[in-house]
Amino acid sequence: EASEDVYAVYALWNQELSKKFSFLAGARFESTSNEYTGNVLLDEEELIDVVSNGSDYSNILPSLHLRYAATPRTIVRAAWTNTIARPNYYDLVPYRSVVDEDEEVVMGNPDLSPTTSMNFDLMADHYFKSIGLVSAGVFYKQIEDFIYIQEGTDEMTDYELFQPLNGGTADLLGFEVAFQRQLDFLPGIWKGLGVYLNYTYIDSKANGIRNEDGDLREEVGLPGTSPQMFNASLSFENKKLVLRASLNYSDSYIDELSDEAFFDRYYDEQLFLDFNGSYAINDKFRIFAEVNNITNQPLRYYQGVQERTMQMEYYNMRFNLGLKFDLFRK
Repeated sequence: EASEDVYAVYALWNQELSKKFSFLAGARFESTSNEYTGNVLLDEEELIDVVSNGSDYSNILPSLHLRYAATPRTIVRAAWTNTIARPNYYDLVPYRSVVDEDEEVVMGNPDLSPTTSMNFDLMADHYFKSIGLVSAGVFYKQIEDFIYIQEGTDEMTDYELFQPLNGGTADLLGFEVAFQRQLDFLPGIWKGLGVYLNYTYIDSKANGIRNEDGDLREEVGLPGTSPQMFNASLSFENKKLVLRASLNYSDSYIDELSDEAFFDRYYDEQLFLDFNGSYAINDKFRIFAEVNNITNQPLRYYQGVQERTMQMEYYNMRFNLGLKFDLFRK
């Protein structure tokens, strides 16, 4: 059981200095209070004990946003922000689960601190006369007390121990580019085509991660951070027919950290291809269809390097066909 109360106040100043330049400045104060109760279990069934705990903390989150309109359709933005990511309730609850058959112990951690981040962003957007835009930006994040799952050894049972812990600091630098355009300049039926492309690259380095002997790990990327992500879609739309094919890719990333790189668990790269479409029979009825995971992308974990598979699951394609009826449309 868990409960959380958050109290917040903020101050905001929005100022237009000229027709082209404006800024938004402010600060937010948040006070957070948690209470939680967890069970100590043996083999996921036998209740050994019940443990309760709680925590209180406060954060001041200032920010500054700058906006410059180079032209009516070209906007440059810069921002300095401070943000917070609270621990998951499940990670905070002081539970302990011992599974003798698997020789594993899974524990919560009521001493987890929230993750905070100071962020710097610079972005430029250009809007087309028709529907669409092209944008590019760079960003940097200085993160403190990030949370990761550590695999170690339980002192009481000598089993494998899995527990969320706070790391030290992490630096994250990246860039993103995006393009979106309705191709309405094409002749005839082809003006219904639309394109969307987005690519993000991230380079991260995490500090303060220790093994069970207390030694610091070096050259470790930020857990849960995919270095590369790519999204693309091709669409077609007119008064009756809507079609869209979407491609989504995410690179592999560290999911659980162990004492050394050889035993680290990675969530493998994924590539999804989906399709959806609909056709308006009349003003009231529309047929729709969806096909997801056309590539039958597996859910896969590997140990250290991609050649060492730890877990793999297949879910095949998913189909959905239906009829929509608009009750209120005239």
